[in-house]
Amino acid sequence: MTMTIGMTGPGRLTSASVIALGLALAAAPAFAQSTETASTDEMIVVTGSRISTAGFDAPTPTTVITATDLKVAGRTDIQATLTDLPQFRMTQSATSTNTVTSSGQSPADLRGLGSPRTLVLINSRRHVSSNDLQTIPYSIVKSIDVVTGGASAAYGSGAVAGVVNILLDNEKEGFDIGVQSGISSQGDGAKYLLEGSGGISFADGKGHFVFAGDYLKDKGVIPGTSRPLIGASAFFPGADGKLYPTANLRESNRHENGVITSGVLAGQVFNNDGTLRPFQYGTRYPGAPTLMIGGEGYHIDNYRSLSAPIERINLFARGSYEVADAVNLWVEGNYNRVADKRPFFPDLWINQLTFSASNPYLNSSIRSQLAAAGQTSFTMGRAVTDVAMAIYDYTRDTFQVSAGVDGSFGDGRWRYDAYISHGQQKQDQTLQNITLRQNFLNAIDAVTGPGGTPVCRIALTDPSTACRPLNLFGSGNADQAAIDYVTADWNAVTTTWLTSMGASISGEPFHLWNLPVSFATGVEYREESFRTLYDENSLAGRFGTINGANIEKTGNNVKEAFAEVAVPVLADLPLVKKLMFNGAARISDYSTRGSIWSWKLGGVWTVNDSITLRATSSRDIRAANLTELFSLRSTLYTTVVDMGLPTRPTTSIILYTGGNPELDPEIADTFTTGVVLTPSFLPGFNLSVDYYNIRIKDVITTLSAQQIVNSCYTDNNNGACAQITRNTSGAISEINASYINVASFQTKGVDIEAAYRTSLGGGQLQVRALANYVDKLKSGHIDGAGYAGSQAVFLVPNWRGTLSTTYESAHFGGDIRFRYVDSSGYAPPTVLAGQGDSVGISSRTYVDIGLRAYVPFGDGKRFTLFGNVQNLFDRDPPVAAVSSPYYDLIGRYFTIGARASF
Repeated sequence: MTMTIGMTGPGRLTSASVIALGLALAAAPAFAQSTETASTDEMIVVTGSRISTAGFDAPTPTTVITATDLKVAGRTDIQATLTDLPQFRMTQSATSTNTVTSSGQSPADLRGLGSPRTLVLINSRRHVSSNDLQTIPYSIVKSIDVVTGGASAAYGSGAVAGVVNILLDNEKEGFDIGVQSGISSQGDGAKYLLEGSGGISFADGKGHFVFAGDYLKDKGVIPGTSRPLIGASAFFPGADGKLYPTANLRESNRHENGVITSGVLAGQVFNNDGTLRPFQYGTRYPGAPTLMIGGEGYHIDNYRSLSAPIERINLFARGSYEVADAVNLWVEGNYNRVADKRPFFPDLWINQLTFSASNPYLNSSIRSQLAAAGQTSFTMGRAVTDVAMAIYDYTRDTFQVSAGVDGSFGDGRWRYDAYISHGQQKQDQTLQNITLRQNFLNAIDAVTGPGGTPVCRIALTDPSTACRPLNLFGSGNADQAAIDYVTADWNAVTTTWLTSMGASISGEPFHLWNLPVSFATGVEYREESFRTLYDENSLAGRFGTINGANIEKTGNNVKEAFAEVAVPVLADLPLVKKLMFNGAARISDYSTRGSIWSWKLGGVWTVNDSITLRATSSRDIRAANLTELFSLRSTLYTTVVDMGLPTRPTTSIILYTGGNPELDPEIADTFTTGVVLTPSFLPGFNLSVDYYNIRIKDVITTLSAQQIVNSCYTDNNNGACAQITRNTSGAISEINASYINVASFQTKGVDIEAAYRTSLGGGQLQVRALANYVDKLKSGHIDGAGYAGSQAVFLVPNWRGTLSTTYESAHFGGDIRFRYVDSSGYAPPTVLAGQGDSVGISSRTYVDIGLRAYVPFGDGKRFTLFGNVQNLFDRDPPVAAVSSPYYDLIGRYFTIGARASF
């Protein structure tokens, strides 16, 4: 169930200012009107609770983004719009860099607590794609509700930082079609979007059908070094002891042509014709003898996608029919396909290789020099970009089908709904040209055969072998038959299923203080499962580093029941226009770990028409996901320093990694309080200020073997100690490094939001400001607030904000937006742990502009031409932004397009 607020009449000015801007005040009270002027000719859905009630009765801050706002900036996905809200952190984008798990996915991450702790819903229901914001056509989205507080009592597991509820235009009438394209000022990053949607009623209005679809082609930006500062992927200690961003970091012992790293010819690099020349070294990077700044060594950013290319198709359809008075049946389905194919990395296990001094691919001069020095072999650092340059080929297919019934009874005072839904997602990941380890080692061990031609050494004893000798001295000299022998395609296919169903009822059983007491209750059931299948070479362990083992279909289920109540405590008294209490509780019974409660207590004190105060305290949960529970268990061998013995010896141990079916849910305690001001002396102005404090315990994570030992004996962490096994002599023999409940998180801060709207020159001028101050963002004892220049998850600037001004008239529209990121510090792990000083990172302000022209061509029909420029002044990121989510990576970006509505 959802909260609905109707608005019309003279009092609508304040509310409309928020709606037209599309980034509504965090609190529903900011756009609620008095009950005397409210009506239902225009409805806004606010996902604050399971009770349908007026927005000023909702204690949890909620921000509403309308369909208009999604279109204003020419964005192609929901995540890009959400990231403009300072409460969000972009963990990864739909076109992120070289990671094999994120292609085309756009997760939501509220408060920087990690995307698994933000729940994403579509039409208030879970989707098989979980947190992904890419699975619904942009053009059918009616609004997006963002609940910036814990909501597990209302929606279950995962709603720790908040909820993103994507609400679709189920009653759409008419048709829309649009096309747009964009390109960066560097001439790359081209995007093309075609979208359309429509809706029509039939059977005298009893039936309704809507559909939508879009196609996106994003060519991405490759390589990562296409932007000068993106190559600043390292930090160099200055004379003052601080770290400074350093560009052009390269490896000093590896090259695409091969650099000799031992013996008399060390420091020589092969030319393509097999001759040698001196290797050009750069400046040694302190503390890392194999890294240098400058020179001609292997540069990984040359093969990193700054923005990965994707191709996306979204389809959606819904039909509904009123079979009887207040009884509505509906069915809907959606399909999403994402494809991504791009260069990846050369196979990374190949680095220092040993060759015989008599290798027949060496020219006679080199063999003579080695023989004169008495060398029988030498090592060479080689990046095999010409032989095993991996190509990443990824597709993800997602579909979901849902059906249900909803309606009302008791003269409309009670509403009910029930649904069942089933979805499937199939991720097919292929890495082409991955080396088969033993084949590769056989092929580089070349000798002179009986006929005087190079052959594999093993061919001397096994003439039937398929081995073909591989020439790695210089780039491009390898025979295709040899390449075919040493490479194959790695493949993994993961299929995920989600079946869910639920039923709820809500209504108003009676009144107090002439105000309704509202109540809602319901039950839900979810069953999730997944399966991963690998190729035969992976199963046999033939690849160098990325082998795998099948995970047969496994999963879990949860049965839930919830209830919520909203009660007027006082009303129509001096300084108390209304005092409302809200309480909710949910019990969740997991097949893996049993039952757990979540709850919420809140209140809203409406002092008068201008001042509203509210506060909420909640207990929220996040149950372990399927990967954390059931990923494959692996056995490794490593060493640790035993901090539990006085002599602290280094000990060889067995290390176990993988899923853990015994994981408990994470538990979060959230407190929010705030004030909403809608002063009567300044019509059209709204201001809200909200404080939040979220503490999470039993956080699910993985630790290295040494981290587990340190946590046990340095931090006295009992959860870590339980992972350690000692033998009868007292030495550590085994460590379980699978997922465990061992960490803790905390974040606290303030959200500030303001909006103003007024008439101007025959149109409407709207000004909107949003700011977020993060006072603390702690993972264990490490506080990441004030740091933004590292890829660690829990780092965030103290301040972020957005200021937008929009003008709309009958024939013209325009907007300008300022996005601000506070100054901060680069924080490598040593700095976060309190060792040394961070280097300062300057603040950044990005400016975006947009223009629109509206051309009516019939009753209710309109043609729109638009253009946008993001990052107008082409501000570069301050540091290696490829490792930070807060800065613009691409630079100035132009978008033009057209839409028609009829």
